[in-house]
Amino acid sequence: MYPSRTALSKAILAGICIGLNAALIAILTEWLSDLKMGYCSDGWWLNQEFCCWEIETDGEGACAAWKPWTKYTAGMWFIYTVLASLFAYIAAHLVRSFAPYAAGSGISEIKCIISGFVMKGYLGVGTLIMKSLTLPLVIASGLSVGKEGPSVHVACCIGNVVARLFPRFARSQGKMREIITAASAAGVAVAFGSPIGGVLFSIEEMSNVFSIKTMWRSFFCALVATVTLSAMNPYRTGKLVLFQVTYDRDWHFFEIIFFVIIGIFGGLYGVFVTRFNLQVAAFRRKHLTSFPITEAVTLAGLTAVFGYFNRFLRIDMTESLYILFRECEGGGDYDNLCQSAAQWPMVNSLLLATVFRFAFVILSYGSKVPAGIFVPSMAIGATFGRMVGIIVKAMYRSHPTSGIFAACTPDVPCITPGTYALLGAAAALSGVMRITVTVVVIMFELTGALTYILPTMIVLLVTKSVGDWFDAEGIADEMIKFNGYPYLAKNEHAFNIPVSRVMRTELHTLAAAGLQLPAVVEKINSTAVKGFPIVTPDDQRVLLGYIGRTELNYVLRKSIYL
Repeated sequence: MYPSRTALSKAILAGICIGLNAALIAILTEWLSDLKMGYCSDGWWLNQEFCCWEIETDGEGACAAWKPWTKYTAGMWFIYTVLASLFAYIAAHLVRSFAPYAAGSGISEIKCIISGFVMKGYLGVGTLIMKSLTLPLVIASGLSVGKEGPSVHVACCIGNVVARLFPRFARSQGKMREIITAASAAGVAVAFGSPIGGVLFSIEEMSNVFSIKTMWRSFFCALVATVTLSAMNPYRTGKLVLFQVTYDRDWHFFEIIFFVIIGIFGGLYGVFVTRFNLQVAAFRRKHLTSFPITEAVTLAGLTAVFGYFNRFLRIDMTESLYILFRECEGGGDYDNLCQSAAQWPMVNSLLLATVFRFAFVILSYGSKVPAGIFVPSMAIGATFGRMVGIIVKAMYRSHPTSGIFAACTPDVPCITPGTYALLGAAAALSGVMRITVTVVVIMFELTGALTYILPTMIVLLVTKSVGDWFDAEGIADEMIKFNGYPYLAKNEHAFNIPVSRVMRTELHTLAAAGLQLPAVVEKINSTAVKGFPIVTPDDQRVLLGYIGRTELNYVLRKSIYL
């Protein structure tokens, strides 16, 4: 039931490596993102936060050590666009030249690998190095893609590389898949600072068959990775992720009406993004296969050209999430976000950010660079949710004595727009990935607020109901179908015929023990089946497993027998 000491040690070693890698990626991403806006005169290697560490004021010009590239808006816009395009060019060129498998999110492919599909090189050292190097460049370029999905791919690469250092694991595909499953949990854990959410993600999304011992390995791997990331403390704030916040204010029952609106948005977002992105993917496959670098540079350039003039698109998405999640009290008034006099211009800005990023996520996800969809979806949901929160707050200020606001206490803030942003982020993430329990736990671990578990569950229930109404599937499952990967989904079909009608009585099997290589070769040469059930060597012939013909041939070639 519990994992062996050897397997546990491999999971712990993989967790340490995953935590270190995640910290380095976070540090490099922050520096490259700030480099588009300026540099630190005290040290070129410092990002803006570390350069101005002792400066408490956030106003423009408050930090003398941080130097913008120019004082002119047109000049800053030009440099911002050029650097964004340059980062995208470098990333796309490295991926195309050295590791094509480093492109994309990797979630779909890893689901297939865990289910038994072999993709040689997909979790190799070259993919690990290139994806780790290019991921910060892609995020800094401003493309509407995230690093959380690629972080899972990178974590699985690390798990695969670590496990192959030990012959006992390298020889067993089953043990390798267990380690990769545990590594996927650690990847989500370091991406969101959510070890329990990472384990649930590996159960709910990554694996169809999940044993108790695999759960324990996933838990230890995710825990060790999170502790390692915490020890590295990449943001020097004690936070595991930049958008980690806390809430100390309760919600009111009348707000459920607006929570339902956010849930509906999340469900519709998931449906439309998945469907339109598949159409873009089909267009890309037909017309843009030969131009991956040009596509990435063009998308990054367009995103920078139009996004620079919107306060929520100009900054990094994780920083945007942190700003939108925060309460107004305690320094949360970013660029007049909490000022009543600027509330309607702010609503317009948030609406434009939602529409713009919605369109560019559809276009950018699937381009030939490391590209995830977790954080972009959360950013879209957060801007929409914050917009709804500001509107509700404006309604309260205009009509404080209305019966709908009777539960509000005078002289105490009644509406917290930051919580609407949080719920919007959860709804969009759940809508596009079609996961529920994992998102609830991730949001709880991000905020530490037990009081907002019920609103989150309400929002996600509505989101799931909308998705079910449209018979929608998660974007990862849809990409598996689009790419034609062999993946046995958990769909239930009723054909109203007995099982015996579709089964064969004479099977070509392989005994789990006692076979010699000549007998295996003879079995392959004398049959044309796609694979062989593995059974016990006794007369009962109990099914133990299955090996495909291709995989068996590959193993025989490695043994230098053929």
